[in-house]
Amino acid sequence: MKILHFINNLGSGGAEKLLTDILPLMSKEGLEVHVAFCNRKVNVEAYEKRLIENGITLHSFELNFYNPLNIFSVVRLINKEKFDLVHAHLFPTQYWLAAASYFVPQKVKLIKTEHSVSNERKDYKILLPLERWMYSRYHNIINITEQVHENLANWLGHSKHMSIIENGVNLNQVREAAGKKTDVTFDETKFNLLMTGRFDGIFKDQKTLVKSLSLLPKDKFSLYFAGEGKAMDDIKAYAEELNVTENVHFLGMRTDVYTLMSAVDLNILSSNKEGLSGVTLESLASNSPFLGSDVEGINNIVPDQRFLYERGNANQLAEKILTIANNSNLYQEMRIEGNRFVQKFDIQTMADKYLHLYQNTLRA
Repeated sequence: MKILHFINNLGSGGAEKLLTDILPLMSKEGLEVHVAFCNRKVNVEAYEKRLIENGITLHSFELNFYNPLNIFSVVRLINKEKFDLVHAHLFPTQYWLAAASYFVPQKVKLIKTEHSVSNERKDYKILLPLERWMYSRYHNIINITEQVHENLANWLGHSKHMSIIENGVNLNQVREAAGKKTDVTFDETKFNLLMTGRFDGIFKDQKTLVKSLSLLPKDKFSLYFAGEGKAMDDIKAYAEELNVTENVHFLGMRTDVYTLMSAVDLNILSSNKEGLSGVTLESLASNSPFLGSDVEGINNIVPDQRFLYERGNANQLAEKILTIANNSNLYQEMRIEGNRFVQKFDIQTMADKYLHLYQNTLRA
């Protein structure tokens, strides 16, 4: 089976990270796997390296991923390589593949993964006919959660050719990273907090976390952010406004996130909305406990309410952080229970489901 995955780029987002985790497993199953992307300059070098090391062929389209001329690039690639199946992941490249489907052999099957619970195009009903056309070009649509499935089905008015396959996490990779060396020096006299995620100013809510830190004793807590993005300067300014600059550390884009997650005392994901949060699963698999916003994509993949706080409620978040820091029994219970719970999200299970869907699609 020869498969092409088509994505905007291999940047720092969740879908991009997921590909670098799952595609090596597919390659080990004997599939010939290729990845096509645009804007190589924003790719995470470590992601490219890992895919290449696992025998996966990369194809770079040098145009910006919003450029519709990418349609012709993907048509040429499909016709040249004669793929059995092409799998699209994000907007707008899912549109370019849908258009390209008119110019490739009919035997080539198309699959699309819906990664986000939120589709901003749903705010514009005038786009519905275009959306229905686009999704109709795919033989199967994979939704990563029940809520994503329901939202998309309601938007399109049907659930034809849709399935649900939840994202997974490479549990072995997370555990192997525990205890490895990192160039980040954590203050062992403090209770260290870590949030991993992009500073996008929309989905992620770093501001609530900074606010909660300002409500905690400054001499006992430190906060670290792993990630980058357009809203980072706003968060830095907010930390300065709240007089917690010395306690907030911006680590930028990291390739050793799993090591950091295991090294800190508590992982936190402050978010407004999620599809299915890979950061949550990775945190649960680390050696540290986890707290996340009570939103879809987080609240359905944690053991219970101890792991959640009300979205945007900095006071409640600060109270929960303080309770976990001061209660060693609760700390250990959350760490152990999170690790046990996350077993069912092993990425190998996800890979097996993808392979089964591929086989069924090609037989149809």
